[in-house]
Amino acid sequence: METESYLQLETDRLHQLLVLHWQGFVPSEVYREGLLEGIQISRREGLHNWIMDMKQMKVIRQADQEWTLATWFPQFQLLGVNRLAFIVSDDIFNQMAVSSMVATLRPQFRAEVEYFQELASAIRWAQENNGGFSTFGRLSVK
Repeated sequence: METESYLQLETDRLHQLLVLHWQGFVPSEVYREGLLEGIQISRREGLHNWIMDMKQMKVIRQADQEWTLATWFPQFQLLGVNRLAFIVSDDIFNQMAVSSMVATLRPQFRAEVEYFQELASAIRWAQENNGGFSTFGRLSVK
């Protein structure tokens, strides 16, 4: 399966930042693998700020939403993420899925959570507590 057509990951070690760029209608296998890869990279690199760029992402399947809540989120919490930004999708069904998941998890979140319309604003917000800008290192999920 061609993962790179659905997801690209970028890291900014100086600002402890991981950005997940999602595109299209992401197959379950890629969605789950990508989120777990994000956890591995974040843990390995000490990245404590995340941006979920969902601008071009379509709906998230119900089964994947349930998996996110039950399986992925407990692992994410263990990372000690400080800030989690969402770039709002153009797809209304994705917006509803993300809003529903975040609303369910909000009482448990340790991270600050914000929504943005554009990537640049989310990057500035995520980097605020670490100062300055730097160059991203592009990674892709295999």
